[in-house]
Amino acid sequence: MVVPFRAQHHGETTVSTRKRIHAYQLVLPLTLALTPLFALQAAAEEQHITQTAEDIVVTASRSETSIEETTKSIDVVDTADREDLQQYFLPELLDNEPGVVLRSLGGLGQWSNLSIRGAGSQYTQFQYNGMPLRDAADTQSTLQYFIEDMYSGSNLDRVEILKGTNSTLYGSQAMGGVVNIIPKKWQSGPSAEWRNEVGPNNTYIGNARVAYGKENYYVDFNPMYITTDGESYGGPNSYNYDNTGATFGGGGKPTDNSSLEFNGIFSDSDLTLGSTPSLDANGNLVKNQAYADQHREGQLYQLGLNWNQTVSSLWDYTLKGSQGATERHYFWSNTNGDQSNYDGETSYLEMQHNLHVSEWLTLNLGADYEKSVYEGQEPQDKYSGDYTPVSFDESWGNKDAFTQAQFALMDRSLFINLGGRYNDHDEFDGEAVWETSAAYLVKATGTKVHAHLGTGYRTPGLYEIYGGYLSGGTLVTVGNPDLQPEESIGYELGVDQSFVDGKLKVGATYFATQFDDMIIFDSLDYRYENATEGENSGVETYIRVQPWKVVKFDLAYTYIDSRYKADADATDWTRKEYLPRNMVDFIVTFYPMDKLTLAVDVKWQDEKIVPLYDASWSKVRWQEDDVTTVNLSTTYKALQNMDLFARIDNLFDADYTESGYCMPGLSVYGGVKLHF
Repeated sequence: MVVPFRAQHHGETTVSTRKRIHAYQLVLPLTLALTPLFALQAAAEEQHITQTAEDIVVTASRSETSIEETTKSIDVVDTADREDLQQYFLPELLDNEPGVVLRSLGGLGQWSNLSIRGAGSQYTQFQYNGMPLRDAADTQSTLQYFIEDMYSGSNLDRVEILKGTNSTLYGSQAMGGVVNIIPKKWQSGPSAEWRNEVGPNNTYIGNARVAYGKENYYVDFNPMYITTDGESYGGPNSYNYDNTGATFGGGGKPTDNSSLEFNGIFSDSDLTLGSTPSLDANGNLVKNQAYADQHREGQLYQLGLNWNQTVSSLWDYTLKGSQGATERHYFWSNTNGDQSNYDGETSYLEMQHNLHVSEWLTLNLGADYEKSVYEGQEPQDKYSGDYTPVSFDESWGNKDAFTQAQFALMDRSLFINLGGRYNDHDEFDGEAVWETSAAYLVKATGTKVHAHLGTGYRTPGLYEIYGGYLSGGTLVTVGNPDLQPEESIGYELGVDQSFVDGKLKVGATYFATQFDDMIIFDSLDYRYENATEGENSGVETYIRVQPWKVVKFDLAYTYIDSRYKADADATDWTRKEYLPRNMVDFIVTFYPMDKLTLAVDVKWQDEKIVPLYDASWSKVRWQEDDVTTVNLSTTYKALQNMDLFARIDNLFDADYTESGYCMPGLSVYGGVKLHF
């Protein structure tokens, strides 16, 4: 488990007690107890679920748009994909898409990270229902320490993955892309679900859902619970993991032209920490091992509120806001007070007005405000036995204004989007970004050509400016108040082609992004610096074909060349660590009968560069071997309201590592889902 530097800023000494929410541990049994009641009502009342059409997305242009008419690269992972593969860990599902790379350091619950087109996690903005998810206490304000907790709620509708430089639409942290998790909405009638999955090492994954709605209102509640004893990898201890969480939402329509919705996401996890892999005197890998007395407790929540109103056929608008918080508490031993706390809080407000000037022109005008708070706690001098907690906090805010013009020309064959954004931050100079994108449809041949060019920015995180740690009771500062925002310019050019009435779809996109003023940690000066530049470029391709009703094929290939200059004086480029250059994902899904689904997922990644320490504590750029894994899944609809499922991960028991960390061997999972 990788953890940030232990941070400290001058502040008064206080005692902080962690406030954990154990009541959620009662939610799942309560929901399961209510399930039969909803089942009886479902049998007596006709019900259906109204979902957003599969070919409509909202993230590509901040408004509902047909995928066919989008001007940027966007992929959608929906509940059908989840059920075909019986995979409820969302990052694993997203890893099947071209350009997306999952880095997971072990089994369930261990640190995970998503990269889009080679950009680091600090350049990917995660959203829940269109509102940003943040960890203001993270070293770079990313969500990287909560990706491992990102399991699908039963109410998942889809996940939209917008790729490329998108700071114009979504501000800081969208230099690499956006991942928007979208729940189901506007439930009609009653609905209930209970899913149980078991696996090796006493693994249990439980999901449930209770929902009800009418034409003008709905409520939806989805608890989940994940627990495992974890792998030991030959050591005396195991990587234990527990996570209690929920997603929930509801809404009402005061009038025919307005709606008010609320939504929320929550997780409360506890995972075992372990050692970092290294190399011995002979250059052999020393396996990571779980610690007996070190663990991390993490908690995340976000509550959102969304008001939509259509004033006329020419004007509609949205007002929304969210309040979120994260807690990461690292316990370094069983000694009381030997812990480091990193707590963040984010408040977000946004308005957007959509002016439908004509059939061929729509204008989007909006603004947002975000406030971030970082609170930390460290023991005064643990090595001398002084565990007196020292606390500190920092905060700031920023305001953004954005605009976009969407043109639909030539009988909706040519689409052009132009946009701009201005960022006014409390601590940094104002930053302006822009973008333009276009797509042209040749309807007679099913051909689409698309292109995108835009600039991006990322403001430093609170830790990068103010961070530090205590050593012998003395503050060592690693933050740098002189840091400036990172900047980028990116472009893409691609083509999509449909054949045989959509039964065969192929596409290829070339992309490139240049980063300036990249923020690195300078190990000599021991602080963050604006020192380097970086480049990501490559090609992503896909083939999707369903020649017959009983089988479909999905093939994705990605090539990424990601490199950077190690410091301000460097003349040579360095290949980026942890990232393979070539990746292939091939999924074959069979539907031999209406009640049975079989899926085979084959993944291949070529070698990677991983920095490890050798026996003399010198850093070595170790080459990690390429790897092929095969996963198998099946679902059988035993009864109208009951599905039986099974999944085998790493079918051929490949012995491999990820970033030097041991990965699980052959693992068999199975369970049952009841739905009414």
